Amino acid sequence: MVKSLEVEIDDDLYNYLEFLERMRFIRNKEEAVTKALTLFKRLSMHDWLPDIYRIGEHRMIIMDRGMLLDIFELLTEYETHRAGQLTALKRKVLKPEFRDIDVTKKSNWMIVLKELENLGWGVFSMIGNEIKVEYNAVPKAYLRGYLETMFKVEMEEHLTKVEGLTVFIAGKQKLDTWR
Repeated sequence: MVKSLEVEIDDDLYNYLEFLERMRFIRNKEEAVTKALTLFKRLSMHDWLPDIYRIGEHRMIIMDRGMLLDIFELLTEYETHRAGQLTALKRKVLKPEFRDIDVTKKSNWMIVLKELENLGWGVFSMIGNEIKVEYNAVPKAYLRGYLETMFKVEMEEHLTKVEGLTVFIAGKQKLDTWR
């Protein structure tokens, strides 16, 4: 069932919606408001306190991507890959929604990829054994370690000439992803 709602907004927000519509970032103002409310609900923003952001039981820290990359810069590629593996292992254990889903089945991979997309890691799509990542927010080695551990497969990076595009090709299954 679809319901209608009339809302008054200030000139600044209205002009912003007009700009988004003119630039074709949105189809219309209604779509933008609906998507914003959906995101508000998905990120549990109603549960946010001043200066403390949470998604469900997890606390979120919003930081500039450059600051995050500064931290990774201190790690070797192996350490970065290992950090991705450890993050995935903890995520599998601590994320209740993943406990009942076999994320090693390729048919369930988009559940994990969609969550990463919602968390701002990048834009993910899948075709066959290939995972395409656009606007990747974390180092490739970290993401590769994360995906390999979540899906229990080896991921090989396919080099592209397109800036901002990473393609991983899923290979054979891994038995011990934590080593």
